Amino acid sequence: MELDVRTLMVVFTVNTFAVALALPAIMGWRVGPAARQAVLSMLLQAGGWFFLVLSTFWRGQWQDQVCSVLAMAGMSTSLVLLWQSMGLWTGWPQRHWPMWLLTVLMTLGYGLGFDHYPWRVGLANGVLGLQMLVIVRSVSRHSPETSWRWRALIGLCMGATATVTFSRGILGAFFTASYPFLTAPHPVNKVAALVSNLSLVLTTVAILLAYREEAERQLQAQAITDGLTDLLNRRAWTERAEILLADAQRYGYPLVAVMLDIDHFKRINDERGHAKGDQALQLFARLLREELRTGDLAGRYGGEEFCVLLTHTREGQALSLDQRLRHCLRLQSAQELDFPLEYSAGLAAMGQQDQTLDSLLRRADEALYEAKHAGRGQVVLAPRETTKAPA
Repeated sequence: MELDVRTLMVVFTVNTFAVALALPAIMGWRVGPAARQAVLSMLLQAGGWFFLVLSTFWRGQWQDQVCSVLAMAGMSTSLVLLWQSMGLWTGWPQRHWPMWLLTVLMTLGYGLGFDHYPWRVGLANGVLGLQMLVIVRSVSRHSPETSWRWRALIGLCMGATATVTFSRGILGAFFTASYPFLTAPHPVNKVAALVSNLSLVLTTVAILLAYREEAERQLQAQAITDGLTDLLNRRAWTERAEILLADAQRYGYPLVAVMLDIDHFKRINDERGHAKGDQALQLFARLLREELRTGDLAGRYGGEEFCVLLTHTREGQALSLDQRLRHCLRLQSAQELDFPLEYSAGLAAMGQQDQTLDSLLRRADEALYEAKHAGRGQVVLAPRETTKAPA
């Protein structure tokens, strides 16, 4: 069976457009930046191939040059966007400007040197192949939060496509007589067209797997996170606090529990509105996160009440944290909320009587009640364990 290169290119272009339109319908429109860039990458890839196929009908005319330049710009940009989406999904930091600079320089060089066939074919295919290898490198790096399966699919597709792309560039630049135009019936052209169609299917599968993985992570995060403050919710905080308490008891390091309650919160909601109350909660949670160290645990316990577990911490260090938090809260609330925000706190250091988390939290909660009863805006330390004298 004779395979016509132009027909294969048309089929690939139609399939790419179909995938670019189907992906948003499958994922939905409210997706993260990684998925949006992957979809946009597919759409630009389809547009690039559309202009490339269109250019074959005007070979040697000015329309050929315009369509070809647009094709190279679209293809190169699509690879940059795909690379950026891979970086977002894998969590690896990226320096974006080198890839964008390659796209700009290649497009300019291709357009300016269009009349020199070996130059433009070698340049375009060389840069596109290089960008594909950059994607391969990106998905090859270890990423504990992502599955190797979809990354392997992307790497395989980009590696195979880069191979045939480099082959086209070498043929056009150095063996022009056997590769005089894009749709020449050369075996490399036929293989490239087949590889492109196969890679489209596998890349689409990989993007959907990556998106599903991201969606699952978001659902897991939503299950343990308070939606308003982005702190742990009560259930998740309690589960993790149980583990930290057990470790502190086993290895004998100090641990402090702090219960915090925003003062006069009902008055804020009644007099200033619930939107302002939400802002107050978000501000308090943000400042709390900023003051805590790695290893400390903060959560929204309910309403305007928060709970913190300070690991490897004694009472004096906990009191210093309280002073810093109060100072920052007074300054930031006056600037962001237009009124001062205060809180009451109860602090309990782990003792021998605290065999369970409930026991430790109960002492911290009793100290919090004393702070509110004494006039609010202060911290009260729960009394330490006292040992009865022998009779």
